[in-house]
Amino acid sequence: MGEIELTAAVTRLEAAMAALRGRLRDRLGVSGSDLTVLQFVARAGAADRKVRVKDLASHLGLSGPAVTGTVDRLERAGRLCRVPNPEDGRSRFIELTPESERAYAAAMDSTNEHLHELLSSFSERESAKYVRVIDRVIEALEFGAPST
Repeated sequence: MGEIELTAAVTRLEAAMAALRGRLRDRLGVSGSDLTVLQFVARAGAADRKVRVKDLASHLGLSGPAVTGTVDRLERAGRLCRVPNPEDGRSRFIELTPESERAYAAAMDSTNEHLHELLSSFSERESAKYVRVIDRVIEALEFGAPST
């Protein structure tokens, strides 16, 4: 398989991701940037990870106050909620509301099921290899080809 086939595969992946994001935006009635926040929180929740404003800020490449404004707006819209951090009473975790969880799951159709089935079929070694390849593709797309 040559470079043309690999580039075509990346292009198809980009198109599939764009189509998925479009379906999710339409079904959830949110903007693209709001969808990015909801997806991050949903994926973290599915992995039993807690999300703080600083986690979102790091993921989005935005300042804490900018992310706080977005979270405030999504909280007022009933998409997100803040829950107390049991280990630190001063901080809060960000979660999808139950309604948003249901809407997100419905919007994802069977996509998560198919992805889980595919990803769970990979061995640990294959998974590590694919993560390295994906990271290199992301690096090339975002920053140009690596120098090494």
